Amino acid sequence: MIPIIARQIFKMQEQLLGRESFSILGQLLQSEYWGRERLRHLQLERFQRIVQLAYQHTPYWRTLMDQRGLYPQTIQSLKDLQRFPFLNKEIIRNQRETMVWKDEGKRVQLVRTSGSTNEALEFYTSSTREAQINAARMRGHEWVGMQRGEKELYYWGSPVELSKQDRIKQVRDWLINDALTNGFEVTPERLKSYFAQWLTWRPKCIFGYPSTFVLTVTMAQSLGLDLTELKSSGLAMIITTSELLSDIDRELIEQGFGVPVYDSYGLREAGLIGHECSYGTMHCMDEQLFLETIDPQTLQPTEGEGELVVTNLVGPAFPMIRYRTGDIVTLSQKPCACGRTLSSVSISGGRAVEFIVTKAGKWVVGYSFIYIARAVKGIVKFQVVQEEIGAIHIRLVTNDQFPADGIEQVRAKATQRLGGDDRIEVELVDEIKPARSGKYRPVISKVAEELYLKRQF
Repeated sequence: MIPIIARQIFKMQEQLLGRESFSILGQLLQSEYWGRERLRHLQLERFQRIVQLAYQHTPYWRTLMDQRGLYPQTIQSLKDLQRFPFLNKEIIRNQRETMVWKDEGKRVQLVRTSGSTNEALEFYTSSTREAQINAARMRGHEWVGMQRGEKELYYWGSPVELSKQDRIKQVRDWLINDALTNGFEVTPERLKSYFAQWLTWRPKCIFGYPSTFVLTVTMAQSLGLDLTELKSSGLAMIITTSELLSDIDRELIEQGFGVPVYDSYGLREAGLIGHECSYGTMHCMDEQLFLETIDPQTLQPTEGEGELVVTNLVGPAFPMIRYRTGDIVTLSQKPCACGRTLSSVSISGGRAVEFIVTKAGKWVVGYSFIYIARAVKGIVKFQVVQEEIGAIHIRLVTNDQFPADGIEQVRAKATQRLGGDDRIEVELVDEIKPARSGKYRPVISKVAEELYLKRQF
């Protein structure tokens, strides 16, 4: 589809869903050059409004504010934010139905985070909030030269997305210049097919997980595939998301594809937090979020590195005030050569993913196991361990909602996901210990590590 037409079709789709994404995008493209004081004033106005709406429409926040003597009219500066207690996943799980304003607007609906250890959250979103996120993502893409309507390939895949590849969705994606390639299961034969499809479809941008791109580059090299041919077909950039992008991986991906790599950082429950510009600075979405860092042990504010705490300023259907993310970052006000006055963030600790290698030679990305765990009630955390080819061990921490046949359900779904006769053991445990970094590793595969080092695919 011609990009300008695809852009208009996407715009109409957004309007039908009650999302004024393009109007918000226009505003963001102006405010990103405002002075810091003007941006801070906008943040204060939006914080005051969120507090007022939370007090008026949500029992949880009204009760909390009454107990602490916090009232909308007493919020006079952004420093007043520190009078609010921290919000965490456990509170949201326990108080979700008292935290929502279901009459906020169009399409107030329950959604779920991915949760790399299955500590997923169910929370509410709405057209108001989704429009803000879509606008922020479009702006981030425009910073690196990617306009909505130009061909973008999503190299990932949740079972939900992949199961909806029916004729209607294929037509819709064609109309808006979107495409989807399954990045959950990569094999040499599939990669050859993917590469041929990409050369034919000619995407300008490929969007996906760093780990999948790294695997793709190394596997392509072993197969003799020259991914840089995509550049001649129109590929201009790779945009990564969801995992920590190391400098080494960035360099490997850039050399493999022959195009620059730009990173983005967000949380489903908090929104898009940052996106790199063409100068490599990951700018924050200051108009939509207020960000803090704290010492995760003492909970005191930090000036340098610390745990990120997010307040969403544009999500009134489900107010997120001082939400602890668990991610370790550094915030900065250092000016960028691009001229934008937005603050910036660098991620020092966070999300990584591994692969499971099946007897049939499939490299199955760790994120696919999230959907297995989510499909069975009562799974609080999970971990998949592979010590040898043909066998995996799944550890589960469960609650009282876990069904009597839960182990059999997990084993059956894992067998279906792996698509072979690999031996699968499922064990119920009381806890899953974190790695030395303090982060849980959802997948640990010695097999993948050894094969990757030897470049054996």
